[in-house]
Amino acid sequence: MVNVFWEEAIKQIREDYINESREEDFQWWISKINFVSSTETKILVSVPSVFFKDQLFIRGHIAYIQKKLLEISGQKFDIDFTFDVNQEPKIEIFDDDEPVVKNKNIQINPVRTNISENKKESRLREDYTFNSFVIGDNNSFAYNAALAVAKNPGRAYNPLLIYGGVGLGKTHLMSAIGNYCLENSDKKVIFVTAEDFTNEFVESIGAKNPQKFKNKYRNADVLLIDDIHFFQNKDGTQEELFHTFNALYDSFKQIVFTCDRPVSELVNLADRLRSRFGRGLSVDLQAPQYETRLAILQKKAENENIRLEVIELIAKNVCSNVRDLEAALTKVKAFAELMEEEI
Repeated sequence: MVNVFWEEAIKQIREDYINESREEDFQWWISKINFVSSTETKILVSVPSVFFKDQLFIRGHIAYIQKKLLEISGQKFDIDFTFDVNQEPKIEIFDDDEPVVKNKNIQINPVRTNISENKKESRLREDYTFNSFVIGDNNSFAYNAALAVAKNPGRAYNPLLIYGGVGLGKTHLMSAIGNYCLENSDKKVIFVTAEDFTNEFVESIGAKNPQKFKNKYRNADVLLIDDIHFFQNKDGTQEELFHTFNALYDSFKQIVFTCDRPVSELVNLADRLRSRFGRGLSVDLQAPQYETRLAILQKKAENENIRLEVIELIAKNVCSNVRDLEAALTKVKAFAELMEEEI
């Protein structure tokens, strides 16, 4: 009986994916999962490899299957895996850290460019690194997720969405991913704000050269887009981003977004785009606690002759975000220098 539930679930998921313009996702991932056996609470399936299994979880396919099974049967099923090396597609990882897909119809060709050209085109702030990011209880999960993405781009948590209020370190973390990739690989990294992405797209249409725009962003190994809430109500840009996302995602290229709120709250965004933003891992940044605020100020004032009591006073009274914290310290330092008085 369970196999009937499974077949119906897969059938409905296929229809859902087609309606969401995700038929390639279904063919590449869901269709490669084979039902083996079941108990009252578990379903055993076979997949090509451990890597393939991990991607099913990372991309949210397993959660979607379990949800659909629950809707159909009224029962929650755990899914266990066995591995059939004869199944296609087979994905192997070689020393150059790029996936090779053994399938006569699918081939992934990494784009390689000169590292100095990468740095120039990336637009990243070089001082936004993991070493300069102060870790606290409010951001440790987001930090570790970003570091995992930087070490294994395209395969760990793709896409990654970092969200939170103003001045909490979203852009810093995203830039740290890009800087890490540039320093430790020859991947092509592009950082762009959502506003600049939109402006470039509009300019490419006006210049009647949209292909140049497409080539630039779809040839990235790591695409970092800041402030995606700006895309709301911009239907043309959303359409282009949708196709860019698919091109990168299907080629195992890393995508990272930042936003000022959870993606579910972006009401003026196309559903199919919202579903792609939420496909990977979403992490939030909270306002820093006192200990973290103090550590941030101490790091900023490392080479300054400022007494600890002053730093503690600022940390206790400025609780909103990191940007306000740094601004307060800068204002105190400026007042002392301009008025020629000790702090």
